[in-house]
Amino acid sequence: MPWRRQTLPVNSDIEVARTVVGVSVMIRLRPSHLALAAGGGALGTLVRFGIVSISPSWETLSAGTVAVNILGPFMLGVLLQLLSEGTESKRRRAVQLFAGVGFLGAFTSYAQLAVDTVTVSEHGHPLLGAAYAAATIAAGALVAWLGVVAASRRPKGLRP
Repeated sequence: MPWRRQTLPVNSDIEVARTVVGVSVMIRLRPSHLALAAGGGALGTLVRFGIVSISPSWETLSAGTVAVNILGPFMLGVLLQLLSEGTESKRRRAVQLFAGVGFLGAFTSYAQLAVDTVTVSEHGHPLLGAAYAAATIAAGALVAWLGVVAASRRPKGLRP
């Protein structure tokens, strides 16, 4: 059975319309959408903080930051694949905003990845810092793809 997936949502946080020249234009941004993203973001930040707080560190690198930057893209790949199946609805939009934009956007910490990279480099390990950044980004892309594949291959009884 060949692997096929639905088209992933292009822009999960705002509704857009296309102009004549094909440029995306925001058509509505509601306070309820912002509230969903903010609520998910607050929860994602708390969960990330908890994971990083209990994780071991080596010099300036935190295992917790690595973990959230690998787990987050995987969960995003799964979420986007699940949301791409079926028809668009208010419930799906709410899940996109709360879980995808809010929770997972705040759960992952690419800002901390940048700080860790600079800090490691400033402590005399520029090659290690560059390798850490490149490996984390490459691993994030790979696990996002694996999340899409895993979600698309789940048993039919578990489909939305």
